[in-house]
Amino acid sequence: MKMIRKIKLASIVSLMLVFVNCSFAQSTQESPNVLLIFVDDMGYGDLSCYGAQDVETPALDKLASEGLRCTDFLVAAPVCGPSRASLMTGRYPMRCGQPGFPGSQSKTLKYDFRGLHPDELTLSTLVQEQGYSTMCIGKWHLDLEDGFHPLDRGFDEFYGIKSNWVKTAPELHGLYEGKEVVNANVPFESLCELYTRRAIEFMKENKDKPFFLYLAHNAVHSPILPSDKFKGTSKGSLYGDFVQELDHYIGQVLDELSNLGLDENTMVIFLSDNGPAVCHFGGSAGPLNAGKYCTMEGGFRVPAIFRWPGKVATGDCNTLLSSMDLLPTIAALAGAKLPEDRSYDGADILPILEAGNGVSPHDFYYYYNGMNLQAVRKGAWKLHLPRSLEDQPFWSQKGKAKPFSGKNLKNISCKGLEALSRPLLFNLDTDMGELTDISDKHPEIVKELSDEAERIKAELGDVNIVGSDQRLPPFKNN
Repeated sequence: MKMIRKIKLASIVSLMLVFVNCSFAQSTQESPNVLLIFVDDMGYGDLSCYGAQDVETPALDKLASEGLRCTDFLVAAPVCGPSRASLMTGRYPMRCGQPGFPGSQSKTLKYDFRGLHPDELTLSTLVQEQGYSTMCIGKWHLDLEDGFHPLDRGFDEFYGIKSNWVKTAPELHGLYEGKEVVNANVPFESLCELYTRRAIEFMKENKDKPFFLYLAHNAVHSPILPSDKFKGTSKGSLYGDFVQELDHYIGQVLDELSNLGLDENTMVIFLSDNGPAVCHFGGSAGPLNAGKYCTMEGGFRVPAIFRWPGKVATGDCNTLLSSMDLLPTIAALAGAKLPEDRSYDGADILPILEAGNGVSPHDFYYYYNGMNLQAVRKGAWKLHLPRSLEDQPFWSQKGKAKPFSGKNLKNISCKGLEALSRPLLFNLDTDMGELTDISDKHPEIVKELSDEAERIKAELGDVNIVGSDQRLPPFKNN
């Protein structure tokens, strides 16, 4: 009997050890680190792994070769603030109340308001509640006032600046650690390196527990000021030098991640907040038309790379995905459940990332510029809607524009179709540059997308229309 009891006891202990080990393995598997690198104003054609000829980006090229390079990845807005709001909430800017951005320097109060509404739930809050260490480094651009500050929106730590570093606005030159200014006049040329050092410190400090690091570089937004050691290193202009500097410092972060032995349990995500500011500072949208400030693909489609060894596929992903998908995806990885009291415009795309391609979770995609719905997409079909210059946000109203006549799409403004008298239809599978209008050949597609435009206007709003599920900012939709 004693022998039998000993055997039973040993079996129970063994089973308990197996259970503990399995639970530990499951916990590790279900709680990966997330390194989200969000750069500013980088175009679809600005990296050598996306076809750039005048720059060399070995770090990001390596990341793409080890992971999944997305060719049809869209952000939710063609400018910084609304794009970041949607990234953090998983909701269109009109739904989360951020069609513009705080401190917009507008001559009117139309687009001048504060950060995310307190009722908006952020990605950082969701993972923080699951025990993740969280840090925001770089450009927040959703207000640093109490209640709106990163430390009030799910981040344990913050190191960065308020929004854009502007030469003529010294009040925007302050570098913050938490809520305290630690350098009142930080040189813009030093930010890439400073952010990198702080990112490496955070990873070292949190290498033994799950972390979410949101590394939001100001580069390559203006001013185009690479540090001295990178000037003249590219085949292009200062802009190319700046891209190469950014790539260099991203490489340092990725190298340290590897040195810490964290590659296998870290999902790395790289993307840009919108297209390049080709009107003012350079950059390339590659085969796409126009860039920042507009609803052509050059403003919305960005370089995006995912890497998680053994989990995320390698190669190219041609499925339509969105920055709004990151919140549901990362929340699921962290074990967080999304609340059921609100609508989300993103979806958990991990199955697509694991397979390398799949069916897009977006039956339709909506291209808003400020409060103006300007295009609707279904699969490869994209319909640009009529609009006037008066419909535009302030960033698209500078200068004069005549309604597009339907000719010379190759020579339109770098700000895209500012004024449009009739709908234009494109098939992005065969015409990703949006150069050939085929609306007269497919009236049934024009009608379907036009009907969908009216439906979503009633839900999310438009100029002079308040949507049924629109979070109203402190001004009217006009």
